Amino acid sequence: MTTAGAAVRTAMEARPDWPRDPLRYFDEFPLRANHFPVGVPLEISTNSPAVLDAARQSWGPFPKILDVDPIHVRVGVSESKRTNLPPSPSILGQRGLISIVGDSENFATCDVTAGFSFGWMTPATVADQSFFRYHFLELMAGLLFSPAYFGVVHSACVSMNGRGVLLCGHSRAGKSTLSFACAQRGWTFIADDAVYTVRGDAGRRVIGNPLLLRLRPDAPTIFPRLENRAVILRQNGEFGFEIPTAELPDITTAFTCEIDHVVLLNRALGESARINSFPKDYARKWMNEVLDLTFTSTPNPNGNRTEMFLASTTAREEQRESIEALLSGGVHELIYSDLDPAIDRLESIVRS
Repeated sequence: MTTAGAAVRTAMEARPDWPRDPLRYFDEFPLRANHFPVGVPLEISTNSPAVLDAARQSWGPFPKILDVDPIHVRVGVSESKRTNLPPSPSILGQRGLISIVGDSENFATCDVTAGFSFGWMTPATVADQSFFRYHFLELMAGLLFSPAYFGVVHSACVSMNGRGVLLCGHSRAGKSTLSFACAQRGWTFIADDAVYTVRGDAGRRVIGNPLLLRLRPDAPTIFPRLENRAVILRQNGEFGFEIPTAELPDITTAFTCEIDHVVLLNRALGESARINSFPKDYARKWMNEVLDLTFTSTPNPNGNRTEMFLASTTAREEQRESIEALLSGGVHELIYSDLDPAIDRLESIVRS
């Protein structure tokens, strides 16, 4: 029996496909790089130089802001010969796992509790770097940030004389437009759509992405300097402008600031610009509703607590505390129609 067992082992080890690895668990990912998207250390490993090029485009200019454990992203590029792109991926999650699925050859899995994501892509997908970055690479990293370190608040952010202002509001409230107009008036541009509050930070610091400005197709009617720029079909399926702020040398940018004022935008055609105080209870409710998707539990129809969530109770509580810190400054409503009078009102609260 011993002799037969040894013979079987010898025969198996002689096979060129031994040990078997149907999950490609032992594939080599020899290419590595370190980046700091929204200031967080990220280690990326891959078997493709094109993936490192994409990561450099997405995150190369970001400085290190937080001294925390890195998140890890691993991307394998297959030997597939197909030339077409997958559909825009579906995103599904249970408990601490999220799947990003384009098709059977283009997919990723994110373990938000471990700060790790991996995926496999075809060469054609990675070659279309805009598609790959938007639908896979940046998403694979972005889904890990919030449960680990942040609360995400959907707002624009600008600062003047070191005092930050969050411009909050639903779609078409004018967040991006007003933040760009402020920047043209000498304000510092921090973000046009979302900022990150730092969990466990008792202050009012936020981190933004000032590298890109996104505006709607009618923006040249407000900003004539954009008339010669092409409207593009963005990866989110909407037409508009995506402008690297590096191409706007008169615009001052920063990656982080302290927030002194939270301003809820109320864009009303024909209304004169004015600032009112705004109840913090309403502001808190609005900001928590749009905080992000890292909720921890909610009743199901039977009244029980479900378990299909992406962050711990501690993480969610720290996110809510970061919102509370923001609301400890001034909270206002800005009713406006025209941009210049609106900026005048914002400058008045900052200077006061």
